[in-house]
Amino acid sequence: MNRRFAHAAVWMLGIMLLAPGALQAAEVALVIGNADYHRAPDARTAEADAKLVAEALSDGGYDVTLGINLDRKTMRARLARFAQKISGADRVVFYFTGHALRSDGESYLTAVDQRNSSLVSVMMDGTPLDLVMRMAASRPGRSVVFVDAAQYNGYTPNAVSEPGLAEIAAPDGVLVVSAAAPGRAIRRRGSGPSRFARTVADDFLRPGNRAMRAARRMAAPAWSTGAVRPGFRLVRQGASGGSVNAASPAEVERRLNLTRSQRREVQELLSLLGHDPRGIDGVFGPGSRTALRLWQRNNNLTETGYLDADQHALLRQQGQEAGPGRDDRDWERAVSIGTGDAYRDYLAEHSDGRHTDAARDALKRMARAGTDDLAYRERRFWRQARQDNIPEAYRDYLERYPNGIWQPEAEERLAALGSTSSTAESTGSADPAEEERALNLTRNDRLSVEQRLNILGFSPGAMDGFFDSSTRWAIEGYQRSRGFETNGYLNRPVLSRLVQETGQRRGVVIDGATVLRNLLGLE
Repeated sequence: MNRRFAHAAVWMLGIMLLAPGALQAAEVALVIGNADYHRAPDARTAEADAKLVAEALSDGGYDVTLGINLDRKTMRARLARFAQKISGADRVVFYFTGHALRSDGESYLTAVDQRNSSLVSVMMDGTPLDLVMRMAASRPGRSVVFVDAAQYNGYTPNAVSEPGLAEIAAPDGVLVVSAAAPGRAIRRRGSGPSRFARTVADDFLRPGNRAMRAARRMAAPAWSTGAVRPGFRLVRQGASGGSVNAASPAEVERRLNLTRSQRREVQELLSLLGHDPRGIDGVFGPGSRTALRLWQRNNNLTETGYLDADQHALLRQQGQEAGPGRDDRDWERAVSIGTGDAYRDYLAEHSDGRHTDAARDALKRMARAGTDDLAYRERRFWRQARQDNIPEAYRDYLERYPNGIWQPEAEERLAALGSTSSTAESTGSADPAEEERALNLTRNDRLSVEQRLNILGFSPGAMDGFFDSSTRWAIEGYQRSRGFETNGYLNRPVLSRLVQETGQRRGVVIDGATVLRNLLGLE
């Protein structure tokens, strides 16, 4: 037995011993969305993605276990319970979104309190992806593993680990679907569900759709390996909420065709009426379903957790009656609590409210004083954007902080600079290859570039100082994610951004790094 599978076997034995008696279900799923990391940047979209997929699985008849922001102890307990539930299951789905670490060719899915200080912490704190593979392989031909660990910003690389996934080998009978190929990163836009999560919910979990057909139809950068039975469907034709009855509450609500905006409105109304949906994100997860059941109970309605047309109309009517003065009430609540989260919640609900300027001023004070970690981190990001002072930097800020503290200033600067990218303004040459040749990069310089791309999650293939097709693909990915013209060749603006982002890092060729920094006038 090789070391990788020996490690997974030890983990498997541990969670089996932790688990209670076996629980049987026809279709079982474990969905984990880890977003609020203690020692790494937040994993954007992870919570919204997990809730969206969990809802789609629940509507498809699955017994779903949903975990949001799990620490090591809780994550192990959820896996233990899942290991028992999959025995005898007809369909098995595992979905993870958050950060991952790779070390010595192995991938580890991380809990929110994951440490990355040593090889011991990486291997003992993290969940080996091979453990999940072995669990899925116990139901060959009917197990699908979804992984989204292609976060743009993750754990800081060091001598023992790097962010992201290592190469994946799927066991026989298991389909593995990833948001991107191992080593690739994806820029997230906003805080709502990602394109990958929507693909899983809308295509893989569409009733009657074959899993392998959905895998073949995926658009880049999504990636898959392995296979299930050719005719295998994750959700049976006509399935809804565990029943094929078309008149089930889930199907009745589905026929309303609520848009994302309308779902957000429902959540806002529930919150206004005193039933916390655990987020205003347009995704009806377990928090929203619980809030709906409580509202139905208070109105002497059947407690299903799903809306029909009459209930939707009643909810809106009650919201209109209770609505006047909500902006002021929310502001008074934020002031009384006085925390950064309270002010951010106000801004998320009232981006153009009567008190948005006051909320941002309060967060600015906290950022300067260092009394709120999220505000302090946002301030550092904003200061870097101001230092770069290019359209791409301000766009990056607005994408990361759509209701940010400095949102008005960022929009003003972006408008003042215009929409022309810094690449187009800086080059003036029609031949990208000629621009790169003009840099006169040495082989050490090229090796340093490859290592820096790899650090940021853009795998250049073999790191040997030669720019082959894999390196060009990595450069294209980096250019696309940073808003530069996408051509696969380096120029001064692209190289400058790459060096500024990575700086002096352990594991990067020092001579090459020094040459590059001198070349760009950064010393």
